[in-house]
Amino acid sequence: MTSTPRQLKIIDSALLSAKIVKDASEAAPVLGPLKATAGLVITILETIRDVKTNKEDWVTLGEHLSVQIKDIHDDLSRCSTPHSSTELLLVVNTYEQKLGNILAKIRLIRGRGRFERYLNSRADKEEIATLRRDVDTCWKDFMRKITVQVHEVAHRIEGGVKSVEKDVKNVEKSVNAIGDTSYITRLVPLPSATGVDHSTCLTGTRTGVLDYIRRWVDDQNTTRVCWLADVAGAGKSTIAKQLSGEWKTEGRLGGCFFFDKNRPDATNKQAFCDTIAAQLANNQPQLLPSIIDGIKAIGPVLSDTAAVLVIDALDECDKRDRDIPLRNLLHSLTHAAQLKIFITSRPERDIAEFLDSCRSPTESLHDMRLKSNQDDIAMFVKHEMEYLVRSGDLTTEDVTRLANRVNCLFILASTACKVIQESLSPRSRLQDLMDSKRNALGDINKLYLAIITKACQADQDGQSIDSEAPKEVIEVIEVILAAATPLSISTIDILLGSKGTGRVVKFLSSVLNVRHDGAVVILHPTFREFLEDRRVAGIFHIDIADAHELMTKGCLATMKRELRFNICRLESSFTRNKDVPDFEEKVSKYISDQLQYGCTHWLGHVTKSRRRLNGDDEMAVLQFMEGGSPLYWMEVLSALGKVRKALRDLQEARSWHSKERKLKDKIDDLKQFLIAFSTPVSESIPHIYLSTIPFAARKSYIRQEATGLFPKTMSVMTGYSENWPKPPEAWQGHTDNIYTVAVSLDGHRIVSSSDGKTIRLWGADTGQPLGEPLRGHNSSVLSVSFSPDGRRIVSGSSDETIRLWDAETGQPLGEPLRGHTGSVLSVSFSPDSRRIVSGSLDKTIRLWNAETGQPLGEPLRGHTSYVLSVSFSPDSRRIVSGSSDETIRLWDAETGQPLGEPLRGHTRGVQSVSFSPDGCRIVSSSSDKTIRLWDTQTGGSVGEPIQDHSHDVPSVPSSPDGRRIVSVSEAAAIACHLNNASSKVPLPRPNEPLHVLHSNSGPHFAPPGFDDCSLSQDGWVSSSNRLLYWVPPNNRHGLQYPHILTIPTNDPLRSTWINFSNFCCGTDWTKCRK
Repeated sequence: MTSTPRQLKIIDSALLSAKIVKDASEAAPVLGPLKATAGLVITILETIRDVKTNKEDWVTLGEHLSVQIKDIHDDLSRCSTPHSSTELLLVVNTYEQKLGNILAKIRLIRGRGRFERYLNSRADKEEIATLRRDVDTCWKDFMRKITVQVHEVAHRIEGGVKSVEKDVKNVEKSVNAIGDTSYITRLVPLPSATGVDHSTCLTGTRTGVLDYIRRWVDDQNTTRVCWLADVAGAGKSTIAKQLSGEWKTEGRLGGCFFFDKNRPDATNKQAFCDTIAAQLANNQPQLLPSIIDGIKAIGPVLSDTAAVLVIDALDECDKRDRDIPLRNLLHSLTHAAQLKIFITSRPERDIAEFLDSCRSPTESLHDMRLKSNQDDIAMFVKHEMEYLVRSGDLTTEDVTRLANRVNCLFILASTACKVIQESLSPRSRLQDLMDSKRNALGDINKLYLAIITKACQADQDGQSIDSEAPKEVIEVIEVILAAATPLSISTIDILLGSKGTGRVVKFLSSVLNVRHDGAVVILHPTFREFLEDRRVAGIFHIDIADAHELMTKGCLATMKRELRFNICRLESSFTRNKDVPDFEEKVSKYISDQLQYGCTHWLGHVTKSRRRLNGDDEMAVLQFMEGGSPLYWMEVLSALGKVRKALRDLQEARSWHSKERKLKDKIDDLKQFLIAFSTPVSESIPHIYLSTIPFAARKSYIRQEATGLFPKTMSVMTGYSENWPKPPEAWQGHTDNIYTVAVSLDGHRIVSSSDGKTIRLWGADTGQPLGEPLRGHNSSVLSVSFSPDGRRIVSGSSDETIRLWDAETGQPLGEPLRGHTGSVLSVSFSPDSRRIVSGSLDKTIRLWNAETGQPLGEPLRGHTSYVLSVSFSPDSRRIVSGSSDETIRLWDAETGQPLGEPLRGHTRGVQSVSFSPDGCRIVSSSSDKTIRLWDTQTGGSVGEPIQDHSHDVPSVPSSPDGRRIVSVSEAAAIACHLNNASSKVPLPRPNEPLHVLHSNSGPHFAPPGFDDCSLSQDGWVSSSNRLLYWVPPNNRHGLQYPHILTIPTNDPLRSTWINFSNFCCGTDWTKCRK
């Protein structure tokens, strides 16, 4: 197979880059370690020219190596002295060895005969991916080491004449400030988010917009933010890549982040914060101490630097996270006088609310009427088609016609060029695209339709193939679209049970890209949008729910085939996973990529299928739940550190609509099992068997299946539970009066606020507090509420402010919202999370823009006393308010006008009001110690008041499914009620435990043969630092004091007796299996 013009172009470009690096390394002593490395890359690229098989894979690898060597060159260049670090030189040597392996493999392949090349083609493809992973590991290690070197150099410069030894101590001191010396070495930017896969502008194109932005960054008197907004595919990312490269060369780049919805790891706030911090440490090493002190607080980090941050494709950031980087970065401008931020995105409304005043005044990048755009596209097309013109495959006139037909849209021109370059008959393919009936070059969607149609009709020789081709193409695309993380060709083949993925990817190479790590991704988000739009994709439309259903089947089949007992071949139960020698290597060796993916994401795919499982699918899940499979699955979760993710996915499993009751029960049992034993499951794979089976609820499906399969474990004789524990009826955690509670939309978390200036999060299923209290208000926190997506919390305080919080991290978002002249007594989000409503001691109601924090319109006035509670209706059209004037009022959320007369019935102040999920009822609570239900249409009271609490009831929201009402009293207790309009529901009282002395002393908690055992606070029983077993919280007291007998037997202090006669542990732990 001869090289295509595109491949030759890539090789030539990579060779030029590598030769520049080699020349530079010969001229500068600081680049000495790079000379031989660059020479090897050049030899590899020259050899790739003659390779006949897997050409595309080799070309991509060669291009990737040239990028790596350029990155290493750029970082070494920032240092003023040669690098003689032993660690660094060892890494360079290892990197060169990996390059040598690649060169040897290429030469071996080049020397094979045609038939031998054919036979080994598939195996070679897999080996290329392995070689690439090996060299990537070395490259990352090199970058970590050089990061530390750069920091040391920066400190030596700052210290002037101070000794090197003292400077090193300063570095160590700074690093130790965050408690872990290795932390700073892990500050490596997320590679997929630094623009490595984006190209720069062709010389002579986009000059107008580039010149404007260059002037903007130099002008200290202009806006601090520049927002380049245009339609999808206009070339914004290319401009961002061009400028970030220029600013890095000039030493002005603080950091860059290229959001990409096709790569889930490059769409969230955590990756953004980590990557920006890592790049700041690399590009602005003088900021290292500040970065360590506030790694997630972007403002303080940037306080003393003149730098530019580049954020590309902000519209591709997860919409629920999008406001967080915007708020943090815009807030940082108040602390960093010389910081500037360049942002690109589509002109979406929520982004415009933040950035419209910063919008670039440059002309549209896709306007066909502008000669500059016409000239840019013509120059780009001419450049891309140059090889084909030289070879005689196309004429100059062909290229001109093509440029005139692509409507000045960069993605249209780029995709069309790729299609023609990849064709064996470029002119014929161009004529197909130019067909006026199809108009494929007039609209990107029509071009995509032509590409996918061609892929379904052609085999390797361009001939039509069987009718199964469309199905194969669609299934491969479905997997790529639905994948939670990008997958390799081989992994997709295994999940689909086919061997056609490589062929599909080849014929869709103009819209799909095989990344440097072998993963297949969509080149541009417009292709995804085309596929998900039935109107334009027609028979090729992808229903994403179908795609997730397909992925569910593939994941279940993979787990059924590959899961097994002790999958990582661990030798002893005495150590935690993290203390097992070479644990990561064992995980990589024994748990395949497809099994890692399947175990991590199968639950998410089932939930996202948004439909009932069919009979076969339900049977597959039931079969997976039988025998030891759930425990084998937990082994993989433990090895990958994915137990928490599995718990979140199991919580979402409540949305499944299975008719099979047994399936629902088993899924719930699996969730309860992981909740109860998350500590041993997360920390030690052997204890998934040794510590969970004995203490599991007797009626647990998992325990009943596992007891017969794993009989050689300890036996809990007393202190066991028949059923999984229920959440406590009263939750203790606050030390002061509780003012209000709110339930998250998914029903899994509850937030509460108190007189002690704090906010607490609780697990609704366990009643346990989640993390530390949220602190930030200067006085009592009087009201809290979740945003509908559960990502944010809003709070109101007697300090007269409103605050927004990140519900995951507990960190405050932006500055407090100010406007009320009295205590803020109630706050609530609108269902679309765009607005906040608040009620105050100043007798008014206010509306706020939740994105910008600005007030909307004038205050709503009508109550004659304090507004104690406010809430939106589910359709966001109405607001309900309760007041100390003993009335409830309805308001028009758009006009601010009251709707109808006040609702009367409570005999004291109305402290809490909220709508039912269907908007038909209002639930209210009052200082008269009652809860009332109201009909929103008639304004009448529904049923009799609920009278359960002995104190005032200041808060009473309903759960999102409408089945429960959560009430809170000033007795610092939280309680749950059934939402029943026809009758009140009495509040159950907790059982009082009776403690009685047992006449005989029981056995100690140490297994025979182990002395000096101790029970730690986290539940582990150990002897001489050897883990023996783990004990649930409710058994720990009774295990140490077994002479205490308790009634009832499920009391938290219950006596616990263990029989160790069958207990296998240490190196014998695998004997627990039958």
